[in-house]
Amino acid sequence: MNPRRTRRSLVLPIAAPLGRLALTAVASAGIVKALGDGRGGNALRRLAVNGAKAGIKASRAAETGVERLRLGTGDIVAQAYDELGEQVPVPPTPQAGHDHEH
Repeated sequence: MNPRRTRRSLVLPIAAPLGRLALTAVASAGIVKALGDGRGGNALRRLAVNGAKAGIKASRAAETGVERLRLGTGDIVAQAYDELGEQVPVPPTPQAGHDHEH
C-alpha cells in the first residue's frame, strides 16, 4: 500500500468540497451585500481580493496539515521497521531527468 496515495485519498475528498463550499458561501454573501448597499464594482473587487486571500491561507493550512501527516506516517513506518529489527529503507530521491515528455 502506498502511504502517499492513502493520505491524498483521505484528505482531498474532505478538503476540496469544504473549501469550495466555504468560498461559495463567502462570495455569495459578499455579492448580495455589495449589491444591496449599492457599492458596485469596488465592493466586488474587494470581495475577490478577500476571497483570494482566504484561498491562499486555506491552501497553506492544508499544505501544513498534509506535511505533518506525511512526517507522522514516516515516523510510524520507521518505528515499525525498527521494532522488526530491520534497517529502514532510504526514501527514493527525485530523478534529475525525466524518461517521458510533457
